[in-house]
Formats: sequence, C-alpha cells, structure tokens
Amino acid sequence: SWTASTDYQLVETRYRKLRGYRENGVNIFKGVPYAGDVSGTKRFQKAGPVKPWSGVRDALQLGFPSIQPPNQTYGINEPGPAEDCLVLNIWTPANDGKKRPVMVYNHGGGFRTGSGGSASQDGANLARMYDVVVVATNHRLGLLGYLYLDEIAGEEYKGSGNRGVQDIAVALEWIKENIEQFGGDPQNVMIF
Repeated sequence: SWTASTDYQLVETRYRKLRGYRENGVNIFKGVPYAGDVSGTKRFQKAGPVKPWSGVRDALQLGFPSIQPPNQTYGINEPGPAEDCLVLNIWTPANDGKKRPVMVYNHGGGFRTGSGGSASQDGANLARMYDVVVVATNHRLGLLGYLYLDEIAGEEYKGSGNRGVQDIAVALEWIKENIEQFGGDPQNVMIF
C-alpha cells in the first residue's frame, strides 16, 4: 500500500511522465509499457509503438506476465498472466543523468514460462551495490510468441513464429531511447 510518506520518483520519457518510488537507495519503476497492445485482434502481430499517455502514469506495480501454464511466475503481488504483457521493470540508483552501465535481463523459462517480475530476479541489489541500471523484460511466450502463421494467416502475420524475440528487440529500442532519463548509458547495454 502506498502512503503519503512514500518517496515517489518522477521521470520524463518520450511517452510522458512515469511515477516510480525510492526504496532502500534505489529508484524503482515497474510495469512500464515498452510497446503497444498485442491482445485481441493484434494477437500474433508485430508489436506497435507505445501510445503516449496524458498526465503521470504510475509505475508502482509489476505488469502482466505473458500467458503461460499456471504457477510459473513468482513475483510479489504480480498480476495474473495476460496477452498485453509488453512491460519493463527498472531499478536505478538515481535518475541523475549519470551514464551508468545498463544490464538488461530477459527471464528464463524456455520461451514458455516466467516473467521479469520474479522476486528472485529483483534488480535492486545489483543497482545499489554496483551502481548500474537494471532492466527486466516481459515478452510474449509460448504460442503467443512463437506460433508460425506466415503461410496461412496473411501479410500482417509475417514473422509470427518469432514474436517473443522481436518483443525483446522492441524493448531494447525503448531502452536506447529512454534509459538516459533513468541514469543509464544507452551506449553501454549488456543483455544477460
């Protein structure tokens, strides 16, 4: 629960302002959208760009992990899986313009299970102890990310058999465009 004493942190991205929070020396932004909607009629299609929002968007809680078999995600207060899952979690020592190395974590699970919100993958300690910016991605998994429809579904589904990896590439573009605002160096990014 958030109280009046919570140390909120604001950052301006290309898509408007985000509100995160500071905890134990780290600024945390959770559930940050890095691509457009990929649910319903946009299922199996290439992710579009993020639509800018008005005002300040809360980035205080984990976003949806991709649809997957039950009990495969381990985030604290993480919502249940959903189609619209293209979100990032960001941990940074400060939003101060310093150009820190950026570590981008893409969770395990064989492209079938998992999420960037798992408690065991929380990036706060790395950010605090090593003065780096840590980013964790959620991306499409299983059939939503890897069902090959190129030859049967039409031109807009071209590349459908690799959407999950394409989502990760879109996340990296978002990071390149916005990570300076979180104290990170877009020219010094490591994927792990």
